[in-house]
Amino acid sequence: MIDALAWFLVLEIAGIVALPWAWLLFRALPDRGLTLAKPAALLVFSYAVWVLGLGHILPNTQLTAWVVVLSAGSGSYWLVRRRWPELREFLKDNWALLLASELVFVFFFTLWAFVVSGSPAINHTEKPMDLMLLSAAYQAQFFPAEDSWLSGHSISYYHFGHIIIAFTAKLSGVVTSVGYNLGIVTVAAVAGSVALGLVYNLVRVTGGSAKRSIATGIAAPPLILLAGNLAGVLEFIRLRGWGGDGFWDWIAIKGLDPISGTGTVFPADFWWWFRSTRIIDTLDETGNSLDYTITEFPVFSFILGDLHAHVLAIPFLLMAVAATLCVYLSSGRLGMSWLRSDPAPALFLALSGGALAFINFWDFPTFLGLLAGALFLKGCRDYPESLLQSANAAVSVFLPLLVLSVVLFLPFHLTAYSGQTSGVLPLQEVATRPFLLFIVLGPFIVLSIVFLARKLLRTCRPEINDVPLAATALVVAVLPLGVWVATGFLFQLATDGGSAALADLGRRMTLAVPGAMIVAVAGYLAMASARRGQTPGVPFVLLTMALAFYLLIGAELFHIVDSFGGAWRRMNTVFKFYYQAWLLLGIVAVISLGALRPIRLGSNSSTPWTRNAAATGKLAGVAALAILLAASFYYTAGAMLDRSSAPPGARTLDGLAFLKKASPGEYEAIAWLRDEAEPGRIVEAVGDDYSEYGRISAATGMATPLGWKGHELQWRGSHEPFAGREEDVDAIYSGNDPAEARRLLEHYEVRYVYLGSREQQKYGVSSLPEYGEFLKTAFHRDNVTVYELQPEQFLE
Repeated sequence: MIDALAWFLVLEIAGIVALPWAWLLFRALPDRGLTLAKPAALLVFSYAVWVLGLGHILPNTQLTAWVVVLSAGSGSYWLVRRRWPELREFLKDNWALLLASELVFVFFFTLWAFVVSGSPAINHTEKPMDLMLLSAAYQAQFFPAEDSWLSGHSISYYHFGHIIIAFTAKLSGVVTSVGYNLGIVTVAAVAGSVALGLVYNLVRVTGGSAKRSIATGIAAPPLILLAGNLAGVLEFIRLRGWGGDGFWDWIAIKGLDPISGTGTVFPADFWWWFRSTRIIDTLDETGNSLDYTITEFPVFSFILGDLHAHVLAIPFLLMAVAATLCVYLSSGRLGMSWLRSDPAPALFLALSGGALAFINFWDFPTFLGLLAGALFLKGCRDYPESLLQSANAAVSVFLPLLVLSVVLFLPFHLTAYSGQTSGVLPLQEVATRPFLLFIVLGPFIVLSIVFLARKLLRTCRPEINDVPLAATALVVAVLPLGVWVATGFLFQLATDGGSAALADLGRRMTLAVPGAMIVAVAGYLAMASARRGQTPGVPFVLLTMALAFYLLIGAELFHIVDSFGGAWRRMNTVFKFYYQAWLLLGIVAVISLGALRPIRLGSNSSTPWTRNAAATGKLAGVAALAILLAASFYYTAGAMLDRSSAPPGARTLDGLAFLKKASPGEYEAIAWLRDEAEPGRIVEAVGDDYSEYGRISAATGMATPLGWKGHELQWRGSHEPFAGREEDVDAIYSGNDPAEARRLLEHYEVRYVYLGSREQQKYGVSSLPEYGEFLKTAFHRDNVTVYELQPEQFLE
């Protein structure tokens, strides 16, 4: 409770410090950045610490973190004194929004602190990897941080989100094993308040009242961040024993086989809620996967508790969308003069967008697509007489922002990330079944199409000068299909013949063609609305919708070439882009839900029969939609109950607390190395990924010669950086040649040698007596010993 309270207070302080600057920076938004202060503070303050560390100006310490916050606070104090009458009036007029935002933040913080405390252990999936990244960022004296699983090398992975959580841990004085779980809590809570604010701003600029905008905004966090996919419906059907073998064979989702009805409300099998992320999977006749994909969504990520890059990016992607909306709504005419006259919003937009590449690189292309589209729509509004002039104005702003977003994080791009991808290839043989897409995103897709249909029905008759807009929207929408036909289809036609090529074409077009039609219509309506100067929120929502469907089309036509292949070849493509599509379509879905109104029929053309039919149809539609939305939360309720249950007194936020009983000596050794020992590198046993190996370096942030080698291979694309290291570690522990062990310890600049149960089991040693002349026992508890190299042996 003390750690959680300290963490909460730090977030509130950071938000208060940033609030006056946000109010000034986001003046084009109706909420003036009230709901963006916390994520903006975390981003800017962490960026300042990172830059200071890169330049070796100030070390990465708690003192430096507070110097940054207090320096910003002094500027905030000056700004408040200078603009207090305006700020006070604004807060007085918008107290309801501020209260709603804080209530959402507190609710999500409390809810997820409760859920996480029921299953806090950092001992499964890729949690140890995320703890390693967090610990490395926390313990780094300067940046770039050293890779704790490959000593002597900086981290080769996007990890700015972990730096942000480490910064918060520094401020609050919380250790990383607790900060890890509070990081999950922070992402959920901050994302909730940002989602509320983003939707509030969109509804407000479409003409909604403050009351209606707040009400719609409050619906955003639960729908976007708490709703599950419709796999829960299938779980419920299975529990009831409904459906025969034929039905479940047609469903074809692994693990969902027919069973006798259990009569229980929720499934009881271990981690049943995990199946919801393995929905899209093409199976062969024997049930083997041809298309193994991952279909995560926010509430699953929070429940699982992996502090992955795509999870950490959620609030910052939403903030980048809001920052893009702010630029889109700005009053100045688009062009280079706009950049010169109002540089602050442009600078923050570049910072927030560039940070996405460092937090989760996969979000960066999506941000660029949204930015390009928003600037073009603003160009259409500013220069309605010329489509070419609109495009030129958009390009003149987009390119400098793109360059700046890269330059601001250039050290990361140059040195920290070698990348896992090597290109893009057309997707062949496998395709997403429409039914399974509906299971993953059904409610959001339905609500988005309802929104599009309403805007289409209410659009004025097209004018002759709308033809270029329609042509542009159509070309952009069908471009991916054309590229796929020119590559994938023609290649298969040449290699496998016409029948196979046409069959694959049919599979591909089943979803790609309807998706392209939606993109084309949404794109046209967005441009036409912007050109005619209609309410500015509508074009932006349509752009968001078009981009989301564009991502879904892309995952049907192409796949990123990475270290995974075979049945895994589009795993990351679906994983990352579906996640972003969820967030974008979630925004549209909430807007659509808040805009639902009764259908009004003209009195001259309608009859009692048509009025009754319309009313019945609307009632049926609303009922179906309500059922879909309610069904989405069945999964959430069951999964949260499963993960939040804990025996009385067993709740904790310490992700390593499970070691207190399982291996108390190891727990105390980690605490000593992390909190009391002098800085230095460590050596521990090398073993398989997804195991207990690498735990000491991951938990302490002390670099070891080699940790999870499979992940290092993914991050670096080659065995070369760690070739021979596993054999060197074997030689250190073997005890056969003390002189060679000493040489290796000095070569890797190791200060501590860890000897615990894994080392004893793997290397068959219970102590290292042969090394007594240059190693001394620095720590010993139970079966764990930590040796320290004698000080005179350290390399300077």
